[in-house]
Amino acid sequence: MELGLTPDTRWKTDTASLVGAACAAGFTMLGTTSLLVTPEAPGLFAQAGLGCHELLGLVVSDAAVTLGWAARVAEQAAVMGATWVNTTFKELDGESAGLVRRCAAMLAEAGAGMAIEFSPLGPVASLQDGLRMVDLAESDRAGVVVDIWNVSYGPTTWEELRRLPAEQIAYVQFNDALPRVGDLETEAMHRRTYPGQGVFEVDRFVSAVLATGWDGVVSVQILSEELRRIPLGDFARRAYQTSSAYWL
Repeated sequence: MELGLTPDTRWKTDTASLVGAACAAGFTMLGTTSLLVTPEAPGLFAQAGLGCHELLGLVVSDAAVTLGWAARVAEQAAVMGATWVNTTFKELDGESAGLVRRCAAMLAEAGAGMAIEFSPLGPVASLQDGLRMVDLAESDRAGVVVDIWNVSYGPTTWEELRRLPAEQIAYVQFNDALPRVGDLETEAMHRRTYPGQGVFEVDRFVSAVLATGWDGVVSVQILSEELRRIPLGDFARRAYQTSSAYWL
């Protein structure tokens, strides 16, 4: 098992600072965003000994916008040597199946897989929905992103998660959440917290993921208005400490 860090796109940081914080905290994998893919970025990752497990990301909407976006992120994934491109869905229609196949092929040509993130915030809400998108991709480089937040707030059952074949998992995202007080969009973007310090059934999630036989990347993704205010290095150290207790 390897621990990675998924960046919060609202962090005011640069690649060098992000790499330094992740490396010092103990992470061996680090995600990145399109805005942080610069000519210097691959060298910074390599010097720190960090792999790039994900690029954030591709949003599937109408064909013209999606294909243009896919071409851009495919180029960036190739530059970074990213294993996966995180893919979410804004809308689905009659063209979606063909669109998913074309995008998956573009990413595969760039050396990256399509990591389909199911979420109750969109039309691909459940694990089963995500697996259907994987089937539509018709690629051996497609899998689902299993995020504890999406499992906890979505329609996916624990038994469905336990029965998921490990080979269909792209990677796992790990976090916890404060008690819910608002709409799901706000909760998702601003009210996550360190694992074990919120209301999620974290032990149950870990047990279900391990039951699949998964032994890949677990990426810590904590989107929090409160925690954005602390130094990135302090945040990364605490994120690693609270997460490694469950997986390493």
